[in-house]
Amino acid sequence: MEQVYEKKREQLLGDLSDMSEVAEEMLQKVMRAIADLNYDQAHKIIEQDDVLDNYLITIEEEVARLLTLEKNLTSDAWFSISVIKIATDLERIGDQATNIAEILLELKHEGGMKPLVMIPELADIVREMLDVVLESFSTKNADLAEAACRMDEKADNLYGDIYQKAIKMISQKEDRKEIKRIVQHINLAKSLERVGDHATNIGEETIFIITGKRVKY
Repeated sequence: MEQVYEKKREQLLGDLSDMSEVAEEMLQKVMRAIADLNYDQAHKIIEQDDVLDNYLITIEEEVARLLTLEKNLTSDAWFSISVIKIATDLERIGDQATNIAEILLELKHEGGMKPLVMIPELADIVREMLDVVLESFSTKNADLAEAACRMDEKADNLYGDIYQKAIKMISQKEDRKEIKRIVQHINLAKSLERVGDHATNIGEETIFIITGKRVKY
């Protein structure tokens, strides 16, 4: 029974690792699409969203099977719950990447517009957060996870600056199309900020898995 349990646990962690690679790839691709105004890439990212949905279903089913085995300590249950939480956040990162791709396509139909100056900076921050937090999970490094979580405040503050700047721009515009484009950039920045939130959630669960301690950033 011990060998069966460990085999299923390894399969679960393997699928979670594969899922994290897909989520990270989607985020990287959509950020390149923003920088290059690559609308074809945006379509491909949207099509990729179902992959993460399927991974989440698979991981939920694997956790359910794991919990039905006789070897089922309280620590195993908490581990399984954390894995599902991480998988859910990865799926939602994919959702945000899809949202950004859809916004990019909408901006194309509105005549396009270069991103507000601070959006690429925000994109770099949340991408680094995700990179670091996924490395912390794979290497079981709680300090790395904490470092990623602490970056969230910077992402939040930058989003606030983008929002305030965009609102000021709207107050100076009369053309409805221009106003709509600026609003879309607010939405784009909000999706990036939410990626940072999900990366923070993953970091918190990673710290719990490694140390057994609950933290909140």
